[in-house]
Amino acid sequence: MIKISDVSFGYSGTENQVFRRANLQIGSGEFVLVCGPTGSGKSTFLKIFNGLAPHFTAGTLSGTIQIDGQDITGRQPHELAGLVGYVNQQPEGSFVADTVEDEIAYSLEQLGFAPSEMRKRVEHFANLLGVDRILKQNLMSLSGGQQQRVAIASALAAGQKVLVLDEPTSALDPAAADEIVDLLMNLAHQQGITVLLAEHRLERVISKADAVIVVNGDSSVNKFLPRDAFKEYRLVPPIVELSQKLGWQPAALDPQEAGNRSISPSQWAAKTEPSLGETLLSAEGIVVNYGETKAVQGISLQAQAGEVVVVMGENGSGKSSLIWALQGIGDMKSGQISTAWGDPRSMSDQRRLEVIALVPQKAADLLFLNTLADELAESDRVAGVAETTTATIFAKFAGRVDPKIHPRDMSAGQQLALVLALQLVKDASIVLLDEPTRGLDYAAKHRLAEVIAELQSEGKTLILASHDIEFVALVANRIVVLQDGQIVTQGSPADILSHEGKLPTQVAAALRTPGLISVSQVLS
Repeated sequence: MIKISDVSFGYSGTENQVFRRANLQIGSGEFVLVCGPTGSGKSTFLKIFNGLAPHFTAGTLSGTIQIDGQDITGRQPHELAGLVGYVNQQPEGSFVADTVEDEIAYSLEQLGFAPSEMRKRVEHFANLLGVDRILKQNLMSLSGGQQQRVAIASALAAGQKVLVLDEPTSALDPAAADEIVDLLMNLAHQQGITVLLAEHRLERVISKADAVIVVNGDSSVNKFLPRDAFKEYRLVPPIVELSQKLGWQPAALDPQEAGNRSISPSQWAAKTEPSLGETLLSAEGIVVNYGETKAVQGISLQAQAGEVVVVMGENGSGKSSLIWALQGIGDMKSGQISTAWGDPRSMSDQRRLEVIALVPQKAADLLFLNTLADELAESDRVAGVAETTTATIFAKFAGRVDPKIHPRDMSAGQQLALVLALQLVKDASIVLLDEPTRGLDYAAKHRLAEVIAELQSEGKTLILASHDIEFVALVANRIVVLQDGQIVTQGSPADILSHEGKLPTQVAAALRTPGLISVSQVLS
């Protein structure tokens, strides 16, 4: 279905090509995972198949790209719209209609389908993607998983033979993510659609993929069978990391497979509990409404110095609304918030930033200058710190990035890393993070975990909203689970993320040992 020969791509003014002389083939109906370090070029690689690179991103493309026997090299995106479907990292940002039905029909209208054929296709793909019962609903009223399904239906409605998706599960809770991955696998295997899916949370996909393409970040692109991909690629999911640590050959790709092997409970160490200080933040009876929608319903929460509290729950459970309310600038209808320095709602903007730092889910909202270098320098000035202080923090997460690049041209993971650095450099005593691992590879997540541990040791309070179970297992001291805007349970990570809980980690599900939830606890 896809054949690329000697394909190279690079951006003008940057030091290295994104990829150089790539050669590979992808079969019809293959379900392919595309992975690579943060900023390695995965998104750019996907965009060469529908013409967005170079016609939207700019840059120079060379070599030959064939899809379904057609040479599509250099063709414009609109010329490929009937052949390649595309779902970007934030599908809700690309919706053009108000309702589900109109969104699915939009591409058919643009491609000139007859009304009678449009109706048949809308009905068929709505049924195929499981959104046939919500055709009249407003898109913005849907959950994240439902929005992803609508975006995929729209991308396939014209009979596209190839579907490319950029991190389609990054904003989804585990259950919704599993549904989307299974759906994509079935589209490939049952409908014959070739699916290319870029993803950082490899544990969600690897056991179901037919092949893995690694965009390495050194300009090389290689295709492997799933079991062979991690012989050279170092950014591995927890279950593969566990296999490597224990010397299992071949590596297990899912918890069920790992569970068939044995490990003695004496080969692991319990997590040490931090010593906690005074209460730095207290919230009582927090209520947040959006019109008639009750996002947060009377939540009370306290957090102490040196504590990491993680808020979890399904999409739409109220996590982000609670995080914004805690900073004192959210749409809070009623309730009380206090910190060791007073009520954040009564503070000046500058004082609030000194007390509470917030990294939002859409990190790019905080980026407004023309180069990475400008953002870093401005951050140092505003925070009143020495030059390159922000750059040093940023490098911990993202490595070396060309300082001349425009922040909007960086990957989603690099943008998040930059905003993390911009906020952490302010040295606030309370740090709020909304989905802080979205777009980050495993190495960057481990570095973030180390930074969080440093902040803990300095006596700071951190409150995170996250769907990333594996990351939560590394950093949390306490987990609060929300449902419909209310706390339904809370407890230690060992309880909430155990094999008996509703949110088990891969290690917990595989080894089924009370208290053992992460690879970091396992002794080789």
